[in-house]
Amino acid sequence: MYKLQKSIVCLWLCVFSLSAAAVVPADLYSAETVVADEGSETRNTALSQLLGSVMARVSGNAGIAGQPAAKQMLAAAPSLVQQYRYRSADKDGGMVRYLWARFDQPVVERMMRERNLPVWTQRPGVLLWLASEQAGARTLLNLENEPAARAAVTEQAQQRGMPLQLPLMDLEDQGRLTAADLWSDYRAAIALASERYPHSVVLSGRLRALGGGRWNGQWSLIDREDSQGFQTPAKSLEETMVSAIDQAQDLLAARYAPMLAAGDQYGTLVRIAGVYDLAAYGRLVALLESLDAVAGVALRHVRDDAFTFDLQLRAGQANLVRGLDASGLLSAEPAPLRPVPPVAVAGSGGVAPAAVPVLPEVDLYYRLRN
Repeated sequence: MYKLQKSIVCLWLCVFSLSAAAVVPADLYSAETVVADEGSETRNTALSQLLGSVMARVSGNAGIAGQPAAKQMLAAAPSLVQQYRYRSADKDGGMVRYLWARFDQPVVERMMRERNLPVWTQRPGVLLWLASEQAGARTLLNLENEPAARAAVTEQAQQRGMPLQLPLMDLEDQGRLTAADLWSDYRAAIALASERYPHSVVLSGRLRALGGGRWNGQWSLIDREDSQGFQTPAKSLEETMVSAIDQAQDLLAARYAPMLAAGDQYGTLVRIAGVYDLAAYGRLVALLESLDAVAGVALRHVRDDAFTFDLQLRAGQANLVRGLDASGLLSAEPAPLRPVPPVAVAGSGGVAPAAVPVLPEVDLYYRLRN
């Protein structure tokens, strides 16, 4: 019994330690700004600005508020608010008033989709690794030792709606990864060190001190499908981190956010096997309806344990595949072989066996995991 209790305590400590390293992004649908007073005119102007921030977060597009399709929504911001409140805080020796508001998620999403503005709520988790070079010495950079930079990077990740994970930088991390690994972009070591953390994408940064408090950065954004590199210009460490988060999120939005086609909807048929009971069917439909790329779900055919759905999509099939693969509930399967009618061979007086090509009945095949 003692050993069992000890194991449970150790497991709890491990889970607690890993969760302590995670940074949970802010609610996509709430925002806060400074206001001069609590008058209705000031409030309505601020609410429009806050809704613009929310729409930027939801879409992944920092400039979305400037698009013509967004202007009507911004004008209607006060009617989209679920709740708001004021608070005051001391800043630079004076009192500053803030307005916080949360907007109605279903209504905001519906209005954005009606205007063909992208809604990107299923975000890949990003794990951040950093190495620094100062006076020719390269080391792993632990943001715990740079509180201003840590605060800047977590705040910007929250503003952009990026689920950001900061590593613990404990002995296990240091044993699996070195500054040289990051500097050489050694993927095997980066992948090994990243295994203990929940993530979909790795952002690795190589920061070089230039003097005068300025740093430039070389960055790699790595996922299972691709890797992209980018640079940040010479700025303070805090500004460099903010710029890196912005560029990384822009790249992720270009890769993962649903890209809408004005006035059009794409349809695709998906057959999912392994659905053995009503509970499994309910989980499956809930999953399909939750995907950003899916506008509508209709059951078209059932045969044994295989259910064929007609999915109306807001974006191309690639967005759907990403969502299905990322769910963790489904595994892709190859299209089944279907026999074709036998072909007569001239002069043989008989029928030669025909080839059995892959003839998919639907567009995508998956199996529900137990």
